[in-house]
Amino acid sequence: MQVTAILEPFKNIAIFSSLLYFISCSGLSEHDFQQVDIALGDSLFKSTESWGFSMNMIEEGVLRMNMKGSYSFNIQKNQETHTKISGPVLIKIFNENGVLESTIKCDSAFYEQGSGRFQMFNNVDVTTENGKNLRSDYLLWERNIDKINTPEFVIFISAPDSIAADGFFGNTDLTNYTLNEGGGKVVID
Repeated sequence: MQVTAILEPFKNIAIFSSLLYFISCSGLSEHDFQQVDIALGDSLFKSTESWGFSMNMIEEGVLRMNMKGSYSFNIQKNQETHTKISGPVLIKIFNENGVLESTIKCDSAFYEQGSGRFQMFNNVDVTTENGKNLRSDYLLWERNIDKINTPEFVIFISAPDSIAADGFFGNTDLTNYTLNEGGGKVVID
C-alpha cells in the first residue's frame, strides 16, 4: 500500500510520456496535423455561461440597446452565435441619438447575433416613453430593421384605449403598427 501511494504522483507523468512518444512516432506530417485541426475546428463549438448578464450595443459611439438578465448561455458554432438569457430579462432600446425609446421586460429571451433577432418569451411587456404598452407571451424583435411582431394574443394599450388582438406587427416605439384579428376594449387592472 505504501509503495502504491509513493508511485501515485508518477502515474500521470508516465501516461503523459507515453502519449508524447506515441504522437512523435505517429508519422503525421505538418500538413496532416493542419488537416486534423481544420476538421476538429469545424465540428467543435464554444460555449460560455454567465450570471448577472449585461450587454450593451453601441453603434457609431451611441448606446442603442442595453440588456440585462440573471443568467446567459452563449453558444458559438460555425461563425454563428446564439445566446439564451434567463430572467427576469430587461431590454432598453435607445434611438439614434441615445435617447431611451422603449423598455421590454420578459421571463426569457433568445438572441441570434448574426441576424440581430431577439425572441422574447412569457410575460413580454413593451412600454414606450410616449406611454404606449404592448403585452404578449411571445415577441420577435428584428433589431436590424427595428420591427417587432407576434402571431400570439396581444393587449395593446394607448391611453385611453386598449385593444386585444391575435397578432401584432410594428416598430419598437409602437408608433407604426398593425393589429391582426380582434379588437375592442379590455379592462386592465
